[in-house]
Amino acid sequence: MHIRFLVVPLIVAGCLLAACQQSDTSAQPTLAVVDLARVMRDSEPGKEGVKFLEGLQNEVQSKLNVVQKKLEENPKDEAAQKEMQNIYVSAQQRLQAEQQNVVNVLYDVVQRTLNAYRVKKGYAVILGTEAALSFDSKIDVTKDILEAVNGQKVDFKPVIPENDKKSESGVQGSAADDTAKANAPATPSDAATPNTAETDTKGSDGKEATPGDKK
Repeated sequence: MHIRFLVVPLIVAGCLLAACQQSDTSAQPTLAVVDLARVMRDSEPGKEGVKFLEGLQNEVQSKLNVVQKKLEENPKDEAAQKEMQNIYVSAQQRLQAEQQNVVNVLYDVVQRTLNAYRVKKGYAVILGTEAALSFDSKIDVTKDILEAVNGQKVDFKPVIPENDKKSESGVQGSAADDTAKANAPATPSDAATPNTAETDTKGSDGKEATPGDKK
């Protein structure tokens, strides 16, 4: 009887232990959150992107300073005024295109990092912190993602806006046409070709000759 009573508590304890183990397994979080703004801003690739854009801005500013100096010397210089306007408009379009390209490159790197991390850690979903109204800090994986993104090598290359591409292709097309014209074989002038359709029907005295006239 004592043995029976001892076995029952052991069975109950074993069931409770199994239940606890199962509860621990089911308690494994399947959702995580990440602060994308922080990753984009504080990661090494993010800092490199900002540095790249600042370099382009400095380049544009140098061009504007040169034209500005011309205008200070001669405020009525219409050519300088037009050049200043062209540089400003072109720079604005260029910087917008470059900024969008930097954002696209960084987002692609972060997205690939998130996908690999989610699969490796077994998460079902990783949300941005801005989409979660409330969450436990234990499921915040921003630090891990930041470290993973820092290990990525990103090379930012300048892009050419569509307007610059058209202008460049137009210039190249004009140069090609000029080269083709220069290399084309010369054709005889129309003025140098004898006109056989017209014949001189006038005599030596200036009068029009008739079939019956004899010289």
